[in-house]
Formats: sequence, structure tokens, C-alpha cells
Amino acid sequence: MVEIGELDTLVTLQECTITRNERGAKVYSWEDFRDVYAKVDRSVDETVTNENLESGHLMSLTIYKVPELTTRWRVILEDVPYSIESISNPERFSPLYTLTIRAIDGSAS
Repeated sequence: MVEIGELDTLVTLQECTITRNERGAKVYSWEDFRDVYAKVDRSVDETVTNENLESGHLMSLTIYKVPELTTRWRVILEDVPYSIESISNPERFSPLYTLTIRAIDGSAS
């Protein structure tokens, strides 16, 4: 169970809007939806790809539920954009979501 005081990091949730330009190509635009407080758990995900060891930065965020939230949205944490890999509800009647996020540009530390 997460205590209210553990939600100590301010993050921004951004909603994605997809439109088409004059050539029919998709154009992605991001709009801030809401700032929320989160509990951040960091980990390093290591995988072997083509005989090379690669690491990805996975993080877990615990936030209060935002009913509109989907995996097409993203999270801004410390000015770094993160894709939302999954959204889970750890307990059925819990008011919290747990998000698994991954750095989009690979610059997370």
C-alpha cells in the first residue's frame, strides 16, 4: 500500500492528438492534460539484442487514477518524455494506478 506522502514527484501527463497533414501523413501533437504527483520507482532493464547488451530505463509510477489515461499518452518527468508501456490497477478498489514507463529519447539516467 502506498502512503500519500510517497507521492512526492510532480509529473505531467500529456495527451496525444493525431491529425493528418496536406500529404496525408500523421502528425502527432502533445498537449498537457494534467500535472499529478507520483511515487517513482526506477530500475534498469537489460536485454541482449544481436549479441549486444543493451539497457533500457524502465520506471514505475504510482499516481491517483486519471480515468481518461491511455497508453497513447506520455509522461514528462524532469523534462524527459516517457512512453506509457502499461497501466495497471494494483487493487480492485484502489484509487491508484501503477504505470510502467520507458524513456523515449534514451536520455534518462
